[in-house]
Amino acid sequence: MLSAQRGRGPHPLGLFLAMAIRRTAGDRDRLKAVLQGVRRYQEAPLPAAMPESPVVARRGTVHLRRVAGPEDGPVVVVVPSLINAAVVLDLAPGRSLVRYLAEQGNRVLMIDWGPLGPGERRLGFAGLVTQRLVPLIRTLDRPAHLLGYCLGGTLTLAAAQCLGKRARSLALLAAPWHFSGYSSEVRTHALGVWGMIRPVAERLGAMPVSLLNPLFWSLGEDAVVNKFEKLAAYPADDPHIGWFAAVEDWTNSGAPLSRASARDLFLRGYGADLFGQGRWKVGGTLIRPEDLSCPVADFVARNDRIVPPSARIRLASADKFEVGSGHVGMIVGRDAPQTLWQPLSNWFASR
Repeated sequence: MLSAQRGRGPHPLGLFLAMAIRRTAGDRDRLKAVLQGVRRYQEAPLPAAMPESPVVARRGTVHLRRVAGPEDGPVVVVVPSLINAAVVLDLAPGRSLVRYLAEQGNRVLMIDWGPLGPGERRLGFAGLVTQRLVPLIRTLDRPAHLLGYCLGGTLTLAAAQCLGKRARSLALLAAPWHFSGYSSEVRTHALGVWGMIRPVAERLGAMPVSLLNPLFWSLGEDAVVNKFEKLAAYPADDPHIGWFAAVEDWTNSGAPLSRASARDLFLRGYGADLFGQGRWKVGGTLIRPEDLSCPVADFVARNDRIVPPSARIRLASADKFEVGSGHVGMIVGRDAPQTLWQPLSNWFASR
């Protein structure tokens, strides 16, 4: 029997089970293994969590937190995705990108998008940049290296252009920009999902993460099902199970998106590719990668289904890096320290 222990996912569980039944195509042994894997995840103990970082500035319910590193070191501001919490970037001892950057001598701060407060409910992507992200970065005493992950990278690119010389450099990790880089099937499906979940967003004024998960599952249903099937084969005391649970908890967590941000993602992103076409205005300014005044590094994951390499920025002057993993594995996978963390740290040190 599956458990609802600690409210663990996959969420929505009913849609996941329907997908698992469909993808296992009548193979009862495979379906049994998938369900065993889900049960193992739901019951798994978690690795030790990292301590909460202190807040140094806030705008509305969005916080800037001081992670670690020497006070006189180069400043790095990390901007996580909007859709899930920042914890994947500071997951646990030995699996924390931000702590690694601090150990290399950087003063690391991180944006915490926080709960969706009354002021944030009316903000779309542009408002989050001009009224939250840019003002928080401007509180710092010197220009900062900016690092944005996933949709956080999309917003950070706009912030870097707005900040001008206050942005020392910009590094993007699996950040979507050219939504035309998604297949026509994916974009059509995304608009169909928006059509179904829009009434909920309109009524709530927000989009819960659980309603977005089926869209991300649809980008690789077999991979989603297979990971639980494989989990069932691990020895019960294998530490991988705890790491799996920590990441899976993260994928099922996060504050809801505001209705305006959800509309920007689906209609301006998947629908119109406003960003990739250079038609996105922030504070009255058209945001275009070629107008950035700071050095840019673009890290993509070769096996990323959420943000495929074809959706990356197309900036000839950017330093381009390819990591042989997936969207989350590039951040917390076993090889992440060698394939992402160190090259990223070296790139910052050269700027």
